[in-house]
Amino acid sequence: MIVETLNGKVAVIVGASSGLGRALAQLLSTEGVKVFALARSIESSNLASSIIKIPLNIHDFKQIDEAFSAIDKQTNKIDILINCAGRGLVKNLEDTTRDEIIDVLGINLNGNLYIAQEVYKRMIHHNSGHIINVISTSGVKARADETIYCASKWGLRGFTESLRLAAAPHKIRVTGIYPGGMDTNFWKIGKFRDTSQYMKAEDVAHQIIMVLKSPTTIAPSEYIIERGF
Repeated sequence: MIVETLNGKVAVIVGASSGLGRALAQLLSTEGVKVFALARSIESSNLASSIIKIPLNIHDFKQIDEAFSAIDKQTNKIDILINCAGRGLVKNLEDTTRDEIIDVLGINLNGNLYIAQEVYKRMIHHNSGHIINVISTSGVKARADETIYCASKWGLRGFTESLRLAAAPHKIRVTGIYPGGMDTNFWKIGKFRDTSQYMKAEDVAHQIIMVLKSPTTIAPSEYIIERGF
C-alpha cells in the first residue's frame, strides 16, 4: 500500500497542551511537519522547540482571529487540522449547571466548529487538506451520566459527517476519530475514574498518524479506537 509522506506539510492542532493533542504535536514534528500548537495554556507546555505555540481560548472570537492571523503570516497553506480541544463532564443532568452546559457545548461543539470553519476556508483555495475531528465513543454511544457531554459529541459527529460531504468536491478529506477512554488529565475533574487500564495517548496518536498517511485515494470517514487486550 502507498503511504503518504507528511514531511513538509503544515498542521494546526487545537488542544495541544496535554494528552492526545500534545502527543500528536510531538509525533508530527518528528515526521517533518510544521506544527502550530494551539491551546489556552500552550505557553507552559513542554513541546519540541520546532513547534510553534499560539495561545488560544477557544471561546474567544478575537483570540481565534488573532491566532489565524499569526498562522497566515507564517504559512500560506494548512494541510492538516486536528481538532483535539475537549472538556469532559461526567454528571447527572439534574445536577448540571447552566454554566457547565455552556462551557461543554462551547468547547466540544461550538469551538471546534469555529476552528474547522477557519481552516476549511483556507483549504478550499488549495483544493486539498485533511480535517480530523477527535470526538469520542460518547459520540456514538449514549451514557446516562454524560448527557451534556454526549450531546456535544453527537453534535460534533453530525457536523463532521456533513462537512465530509461538503468538502469532498474540494478534495478535502474529513475524518471523525472516536477514541475510548485514555489515561490523561481529562478525567482528573469530576467523578473519580480509575484510568490505569485506559489507552495511552501516544498509542492513539500513532493510529491517527496512520490515518493521515493513508493515500488520498482513500477517504477515512469514521475511525473508532478502543482498548485492546
